[in-house]
Amino acid sequence: MSCLTVIEAGGPHAIIVRGPALEIIDLTSGTSAGTIPTGLAHIDAVAAAEIDGRPIAICVANRRLYVVDLSSGDHLGVPFSGDTPQAITAGVLAGRPTLIGATGSELRRWDITTGEEIGGPLAVHRAPVLALAMAGPSIVISADGDGVVHRSDLSTGEEAGEPLHRPGAPVTALAAAETGRGFVLVTGDGSAATLLRADGSAAGTIEEVGAVATAIRDGRPILVTLGLDEAVRTHDLPDGTENGPVWADETVSITAVAVAVVDGRPTAISGDGDGTLRRWDLGTLTPVGEKITGHTSWVRAVATAELHGRTVAVTAADRSLRVWDLATGAPATEPIDTRYQTTVLTTATWNGMTIAVSLHGDGRTRAWDLATGELAAGPLDEWAGARAFAQTGGVIYAITADHPYDERSGAYDTSEIALRAWDLATGNAIGAPMPGGGPGGSVTWPPITVIDVAGRPVVVSGAGADGVLRVWDLTTGAPLGERSGHDGQLTAVAATVHDGRLIVVTGGEDGTLRVGSEGDGVRLTGHTGRITSVAITGTQLVSGSEDGTLRVWDLLTGVLQARFRSS
Repeated sequence: MSCLTVIEAGGPHAIIVRGPALEIIDLTSGTSAGTIPTGLAHIDAVAAAEIDGRPIAICVANRRLYVVDLSSGDHLGVPFSGDTPQAITAGVLAGRPTLIGATGSELRRWDITTGEEIGGPLAVHRAPVLALAMAGPSIVISADGDGVVHRSDLSTGEEAGEPLHRPGAPVTALAAAETGRGFVLVTGDGSAATLLRADGSAAGTIEEVGAVATAIRDGRPILVTLGLDEAVRTHDLPDGTENGPVWADETVSITAVAVAVVDGRPTAISGDGDGTLRRWDLGTLTPVGEKITGHTSWVRAVATAELHGRTVAVTAADRSLRVWDLATGAPATEPIDTRYQTTVLTTATWNGMTIAVSLHGDGRTRAWDLATGELAAGPLDEWAGARAFAQTGGVIYAITADHPYDERSGAYDTSEIALRAWDLATGNAIGAPMPGGGPGGSVTWPPITVIDVAGRPVVVSGAGADGVLRVWDLTTGAPLGERSGHDGQLTAVAATVHDGRLIVVTGGEDGTLRVGSEGDGVRLTGHTGRITSVAITGTQLVSGSEDGTLRVWDLLTGVLQARFRSS
């Protein structure tokens, strides 16, 4: 669902939801005025207000209300009473900043500073309310799943006249404004917006619009739209003619990260959403050389290896694997045509070859000889949907996801994930299934890794929809512990052993990182997009995000050492 609101503090600004962050856009210049990380993975609705002169945003997430200080990004911890609304807007009622929300078909009001409900519910709709907007100091406009639009006077709790609109189809976006030529109502269905005059006649239509709001710019009311292309535009009222600068998201996501030692220097390699690779010296915290180009679509995976005495990166994109000399940035071999997209990738030494082990879009595992580009093993049907590959000692592991089998009922429990490990060389299963992985989630390739801890292979998994990290002894299948702390699912994991202690790093949809081996771990914030990848070298942690930044942290202290942009 598109989320858009407007705040007038310091001039008209739009606020939109970008993953786990709020992007603030100056509607006069059309430029970003800042991005505020919220630590919330799924924000379903947003409204803006002021408390004691401070601009704030109220977010609906996880069936709760959160108040975020837009100056600091802090959560203010306001305890709202009653049920959580599905649609919200904000205004000022009797001098107090007030949240107006819809719970089912009823409207409710809360004092934003205290969270206390004001008065009782307003029952003006028969169908669930899907959109709200303010139209004056105390008038709220509400639209429901039947397309009926009402006006209500918040000061009296009564309807303010007859319904404004009865189109018969759900209205999911709503805005209203008074212009020099009368009242204008804007309704949207999630794909287009219609401007209506006070008499109900159409003033115009704007296509490919997901959300709408109104603001005052240069003393005149304007319509603000969030397009299906995620661009923010402004329009004159009442006819909807586009007027003013356009804000468009030009962020290039970092999609994959790996680390290696290149000519004695610790180096990070990032793959981007535009198909390029970049190298970063982790000793001097500076970029290395020019960006590496060659792929024609976004980089899905990066791994590193030693080939012919050189440190190389192996990258997966556009149905090919490419091998790059990390010292020079030049191709080290010819591209390998995989015929299918690659989603999971690692490198290993096997039977005298340096190989790339990969899962492809047809669901089958293949191993490729990086020196020749020839198929070294596979395609292997047994490991359909493998979630991770890793080499520990002389064994190359494939970790697959399945569902626990109930011997009593003779059926699989599809509500739970069970992981299974296989020896890639022999084709035999290793140890027992590892159940208790939590319910399956929406992350297509959930993060899993394998690490050697004191001579025993350990599986570290973030495969469940509950955002819980789970650790197992791979040989026995025995659980070794679990850790929570993220809002939403896990999207990246990495692990290392330091001073004999297992340290696990997780990244999530909420844009945060957790580092540690016990409890919730140390929480690292700063990214304003979902974490796409994490990697560890020595005592440095490297993280990549959809916000287009690569960040370098001290693994032991959590101190941020560097921040690089992908473009």
